[in-house]
Amino acid sequence: MIENVAPCRRKLRVEIGAERVAGVRAEILQEFRRRAEIPGFRPGHAPEPMIEKRFAHAIDDELRKRLIPDSYREAVVTHKLHTIGYPKIESVEYNPGGALVYTAAVDTAPGFKLPEYKGLVVTKKEIAVTDDEVAKALDALRDQQADFVDVPGRGLRTGDYTVLNYSSVADGKPIAELAPEAKTLGENQNFWLLVQPESFLPGFCDQLTGAQVGEKRQVFVDFPTDFPQKALAGRKATYFVDVVGIKQKQLPELNEDFAKRVGVESLEKLKQEIRKGLEAERDAAVRSDLRKQIVDRLLGTSDFELPESLVAQETRSIIYDLVRENSLRGVSKETLEQKKDEIFGFAMQSAKDRLRTSFILNAIAEAEGIKAEEREVRERVAQLAQRYRITPERLHAQLEERGGLGEIEEQIVVSKTLDFLLANARVETAKEA
Repeated sequence: MIENVAPCRRKLRVEIGAERVAGVRAEILQEFRRRAEIPGFRPGHAPEPMIEKRFAHAIDDELRKRLIPDSYREAVVTHKLHTIGYPKIESVEYNPGGALVYTAAVDTAPGFKLPEYKGLVVTKKEIAVTDDEVAKALDALRDQQADFVDVPGRGLRTGDYTVLNYSSVADGKPIAELAPEAKTLGENQNFWLLVQPESFLPGFCDQLTGAQVGEKRQVFVDFPTDFPQKALAGRKATYFVDVVGIKQKQLPELNEDFAKRVGVESLEKLKQEIRKGLEAERDAAVRSDLRKQIVDRLLGTSDFELPESLVAQETRSIIYDLVRENSLRGVSKETLEQKKDEIFGFAMQSAKDRLRTSFILNAIAEAEGIKAEEREVRERVAQLAQRYRITPERLHAQLEERGGLGEIEEQIVVSKTLDFLLANARVETAKEA
């Protein structure tokens, strides 16, 4: 018997016949009899009533362990249920000599009608790579290849790079002791710093202007009350600074020699390679945008209930990622706590969108016979192995051990399904304004 307790939640009442129960219990009883060590009897020769009396509770526990999983799987197949996760066994009724009856609550995949997924209208932005963008990319490449040359005979100016040794105290104690988790904030050697008003710490660079190489200076810093390192927030500190070096960034000239320096035969060829790279980035961005439009169209025409356990699990995962990302950016715990309702609401909606997208794309893949080929899985594993700098064989074994190959297959199927939808979409072109 099945009871629908929620849109994606079912309760199964499963009854295992007395004859089957008795047969399995008899097998378990004999197993206990063979292993039991009872004074006065050789193993396997103790009377069954004695074994029954002594181990009745353990025998019944083993009976449940053997019968419930098998009968649950049989019930799922019989009722053609697409279950998600593990069932919760809510009640078990059993009396020796009778049937065993239990109730299992389980989440199921949502039932929904696939929206029309062929001929979706999407807009492709036509974005040209300009000469100005190529020039900016060239400048960025020159910046990466820049040399830093010593500046003799003058004091430190804004825009220079300086090399410093420093130590510091706040309220009479070394900052390295007050904030050991940020030790380099309190003391450092050969520290490179771009001299700009907002670099490093408030007011730090302004007090170094004009300093000569070899000069020692005291720099006074007022840490703001919202400074990320709470041990230092609101404190006044003194930095003892030695100016070790003053340097300027020197960009290489944009000529044939520069092209050869970065491994290209000529400046014109370098510009062509940069343009190709920018066009590839543009094409990838356009393709990503088209895929997002397809997903948005599908979500806009599909609204169905989701398993609560999956929504909760996905929401927790998104919240964890959001908190971790914001913490790395320096957002305080207090700020995150103040925005917890906003974070939770965003995470839950994102979780529902992700799950609906996954169910829809998997249903389309099934309808169209889209699968992950073994060759494709091997290629994806090889790509990941290269990124993690281990052998493909080792990574494959690790993924297989923890059940991660299924996730790889899922990613491949989703990607191929989106490619299929894009190939069957109606793409309209719009020039960038």
